[in-house]
Amino acid sequence: MKKVAIPIAICVIGLALTALSFMGIKQSDADDIDISIDKTSFIMPAAHRVYANPDAMDGKYYLFKAKITNNSSETLEDVTVKYRIPNYIDWTELTVSGEMFPGQTLVVPCYPKFKNDITEKTTESIEKTEIEISWDGAEDDDIIEEDFTFKFTNRNEYVYTGIKSEEISSWADMYDNDALIACFVTPNDPVVKYYTQNLQEKLLKGEAASITRKPEDAVRFLAGIYEATRKSHMVYSGTKGIPKSTEDVQSIVQQVRLPREVITGNTGLCIELSCLYASVLSSAGIDPIIYMVPGHAYPGFRMNGQYYAIEATGIGGEGMGGISSVEDAYKQGQKQLQEFMQRAQAGDPRYTLVDIHNVNAQGVTSMDLKDNDFMRKKVDEIVASWSGGQQVQPNNPKNNNIRIPDNRIRTSNNALSFSIPTGWQTMMRPVPQMPIMTAQVIAPDQMTTVTIYDVPVSNVQQAMATVNQYLSGYGMEVQYQINGNTLAGQTYSANGNFNWIGKSLMKQNGIRIVAVGAPDYLYNQNSGIINQVYNSIK
Repeated sequence: MKKVAIPIAICVIGLALTALSFMGIKQSDADDIDISIDKTSFIMPAAHRVYANPDAMDGKYYLFKAKITNNSSETLEDVTVKYRIPNYIDWTELTVSGEMFPGQTLVVPCYPKFKNDITEKTTESIEKTEIEISWDGAEDDDIIEEDFTFKFTNRNEYVYTGIKSEEISSWADMYDNDALIACFVTPNDPVVKYYTQNLQEKLLKGEAASITRKPEDAVRFLAGIYEATRKSHMVYSGTKGIPKSTEDVQSIVQQVRLPREVITGNTGLCIELSCLYASVLSSAGIDPIIYMVPGHAYPGFRMNGQYYAIEATGIGGEGMGGISSVEDAYKQGQKQLQEFMQRAQAGDPRYTLVDIHNVNAQGVTSMDLKDNDFMRKKVDEIVASWSGGQQVQPNNPKNNNIRIPDNRIRTSNNALSFSIPTGWQTMMRPVPQMPIMTAQVIAPDQMTTVTIYDVPVSNVQQAMATVNQYLSGYGMEVQYQINGNTLAGQTYSANGNFNWIGKSLMKQNGIRIVAVGAPDYLYNQNSGIINQVYNSIK
């Protein structure tokens, strides 16, 4: 028996030693992992696209950063970090680290992607973020679970700074989030676009300052916005909100009405009026600027390296005197701008500006908003209030009146004409071999084009078939949809595709078609001017 027992004992010891060699010293557990969470204290729905973009403002805006350190003597495999925000974001994996060596630290940032409907959030709430960290071979008890709460503001709440009030020591601290005001500038809001198109057509007679790139035309456009607010009897709501000093903690958080709400509510604070102006300017293709000074904000634009401003609050209201004329509002804005430049150049940190298109390029983009029929009807009512006034004739920087010409294309039988933006070139009968092409108007960049066809047929279907037949002789093919007197389509050729929209009208000698468009790769970029021309067709 002893001879049998000895080999068995040796075998058992060998198996034990083999098992220990595979086990190492011990499996890592949660005590071997150190984690610290750098978290935000609030999220603004208006800026949800910024928080989702790790490249926006160099990654400044995040929900949290998890710093994980492996304090064990083991190499951890497949370290996984995931998180969720109940009711908003389901469990989402942030990263899987293939190997994490002893002593190594891993920093994992979280840029949350909320659904677009977050911009419909109208109440403030406290929400919880839950985080889980696991690795290959970790037992259930080893999985690290962390959580923290944050304030989820409503869509109208703008927080001037993310720095705690007790830690604010400078004006730069107070305006730490100034770039995020661009999220409240909404040029792509369908209601704002509708308002802008009406302003261009009804008050500015189709003028396109963004195309001419002439400051005097842009000043006229700026003045047109002021006249629109004055004619609709919009009221300046007062001077609440904008911080006046670094001790002005009450103004760190402010409710900011969206431009669509300022338009339809016919009232606004200085920062709200500035966002409205910036939205309309941007929608028209002009580079908007919001100037921020202690206790106040006012709008303007930048063109050809020069800056311009207007005092939007000249429309009057709480704490104000009478209503300023457009000339006086512009003069006041320019006066304030001169002081602004002197202060800013002297290094005064209280005088800052937000270049909207510049911060857009850095990832600070506006929220998506749905169309709203009720608000469009309110815009119609507001536009009706403009009809009794005079044409806008503000003073330019040289104090010369800038007149807005009624620049419409004239062809035989004036049925279905349109407003030509300043600076565009008109060619009558541009292709002699195509007699149905009456005229063509081309933008300065040679990309956006308006074409008039007069086709001697009895209906629009026959007219489009005739146009297609002519173009096929030049290697082009047209696909289109007809809806009443409106048309939309695409022209295909070996040189690329051209997207367009248009209108048709029966006239004495046949059908007239007016179509405006651009190459497909530029159509969205040029949609502002395309829609402006399209809406002027009548």
